[in-house]
Order: sequence, then C-alpha cells, then structure tokens
Amino acid sequence: MLGSPRAAVSAAFLIHSTVSGTWAPRLPAIKESLGLSDGELGTALVGLAIGLVVGTRVAGAPVDRFGSRPVMRVGFPLLAATLLLPGLADSLLALFVSLLVLGLASGALDVAMNAQGIEVERHLGRPILSGLHGLWSVGLGIGAGVAALAAAIDAERLEHFAVVAALLAVASLVFLRGLLPARLPEPGEADEQGVSVRWTLALVLLGVIAFCSFVGEGAASDWSAVYMTQELGSSEALGALAFASFAVTMAAARFAADPLRGRLGNVVLARGGSLIAAVGLGLALLVHEPAAAIAGFALLGLGLAPVVPITFSAAGDLDPRATGRLVGRVATLGYVGSVAGPIMIGWLAEATSLRTALGLVVMLALVIAVSARSGLASRHPRTGGWSG
Repeated sequence: MLGSPRAAVSAAFLIHSTVSGTWAPRLPAIKESLGLSDGELGTALVGLAIGLVVGTRVAGAPVDRFGSRPVMRVGFPLLAATLLLPGLADSLLALFVSLLVLGLASGALDVAMNAQGIEVERHLGRPILSGLHGLWSVGLGIGAGVAALAAAIDAERLEHFAVVAALLAVASLVFLRGLLPARLPEPGEADEQGVSVRWTLALVLLGVIAFCSFVGEGAASDWSAVYMTQELGSSEALGALAFASFAVTMAAARFAADPLRGRLGNVVLARGGSLIAAVGLGLALLVHEPAAAIAGFALLGLGLAPVVPITFSAAGDLDPRATGRLVGRVATLGYVGSVAGPIMIGWLAEATSLRTALGLVVMLALVIAVSARSGLASRHPRTGGWSG
C-alpha cells in the first residue's frame, strides 16, 4: 500500500540513491567547467568523504531522541536541495564545501533510513533491509540514467540538478508520510536519552564486518576495470563488464536475501556469502583470465550483497532503544572502509601488483566469515529470531 511504512521507507532508499546517481555522473562536466586537474578533483571528493563519515557519526543521537521519522521528513527535502550545490560551485573551494554539505546530509540520512528500516522489520516481523538496499541500487541506476540523458542533450548541470532536486523534494513530502513514529518506551524501560552506547565486543565486530564489506565494494567500484585493462590486457569495454557484473549480482542478491535471512539466519547467510565472495574472487585472481575476473567480481557482489544490511540490522538489535547511535557507529566504520579501502589497494598495488593487492579483499571476506558468529547474533530479547 502506498501509505504503508514499508512503502515509505522504500521511497526513502530510492530518493537517497537517486541523489547520488544524479550528481556523480556529471563530475566530468563539473571538472571541465571549473578547469580542475585530477588531483584537485580528488581533493574536492575528500570533502564528500569527510561529510559522509561525520554525518553518520552525528546522526544517531537525534534519531534516538526524536525518532527516525522527523529526521527523515525534514532531512530529505534538505538533501534534495543540497543537490543544487555542486551545480552552483564556481571554484575548487566551493565544490569542496558543496560536496562536504551533501555528504553530511547523505550520511546522516543513511543512518536515519536504515534505523527506520530496522523499525519496519520489527513492525512486520520479517526481514526487509536487504531488499531496501537493493532498491538503493535501483535508485542509483535511475539517477545515473537520467544524468546520462541530460549529458547527451547537453543540459546545463544546474538546470539538470534543479529539476531532479524539485522532483525528489516533492516526492519526499508525498511518499514519506507513512514512516513509523518513534518507538515509545515500554513500562519500566529506560528512555532513550538515558541509554549509553559503549564500544562492546559485539559492536566492534559489527564495525569490522561493515568495514571489510565496504572495502570489497569500494575495491570493485574503483579497481575492477583497472585490473581488467592493466593486469589482463582487456579492452575498456570488456573491463567495464567486471564492475557491471558485480553491481548486477549484488542488486539481484539483495532482493533475494531477505527470505533467505528469515530461513537461514544472520550468521549462516553472512558467513556463506562471505565465503562465496572470498572463493570466487580468489580463484579469479589465481586463474588470471578476463572471463574468470568477470565471474569472480560477479561472485564477490553475490556474496557481499547481504552482509551490510544484516550488519546494520544486527547493530540495531543490540539495543532497540539506541538503534540510531548503534547503526551510526557501524555505518561510520563502513564508510571509512569505503574511503580507505581503495586507497590501501592502490598503495599495495604500487608496492607489489594490483593482482596481489586485490587479495586483500579476499582476506577481508574471510575475516567476515570468521567474525560472523560473534558479531551477527541478536543480543536483545525483543528483536526476535534472525540470528542463527
């Protein structure tokens, strides 16, 4: 139903990713219009990374204090508005600041919408978070497709961003009305404000799992095509298929993961997926052939697909009274992995080879498998049974 909590949180994931899919493909045009070098563009993107990490870190407290619904209802129109900023930027500094602000809004709402997704899971009594992350991939494709069309017709980037921002702002006002309100404390239960969040072993392990998975995702995004062309001598078109195979299998697997999670539990699904990822990419690196690499990155996407949604859900299950702060801490470590991972692989490739460096992704997938039992089992009596 259109006004149901599930439909509302689904719309939130679609809107959030459409923002990212809108501005990122226009970076070449922004770079050219501002006369930036590759290094200067990289500096501007550091602003985005800082914003994402800070946004995830600070969002948890207001989500727990006021609930994810008001944060999202106010935040999503503002996120749409921040889409205008890269289009208005007229210098390196302005672009840095615009991406910093966009990253702050995006990171904060990432925490809020995942917290809402966990609340809807509890409301429905079944897993849905992997499917929501699958919708995020769909929204990214929608935004990128519209951006490609805008670029093909030579639309000015500010006009393009303004139209999309207006549509997304209206969509957020219309479709997010069905979000669940804040959970009221049960009789005898402490209010959220009095709940302290500490770095327990379980929370640290969840952060490690998120970090490892985000490193794998970042490596596939930034290095799969480079590996194909540089190490295997394939064409650019064939090289692009490596990341395409990763993206397609990850999106498809996320839509299929929720029923499996309900049947198999968090631990079995995450451990099995991470082993598929490790074995698939590991064998591909040993075979050292283009077809094997495409298959290996496809298996990496297939295996890692359920890991982050399961990890976020398990974080919220540590204590439902502090879902926002718990998810925020895990998401922060995940974003650190997405930023630091590709950099680490680049450094390792410089010292050894890209083929050897990508072995780091294989090892981190194995870390997920080893950590799954201790990190992903539910720790709270009211969160129910997807932990086994």
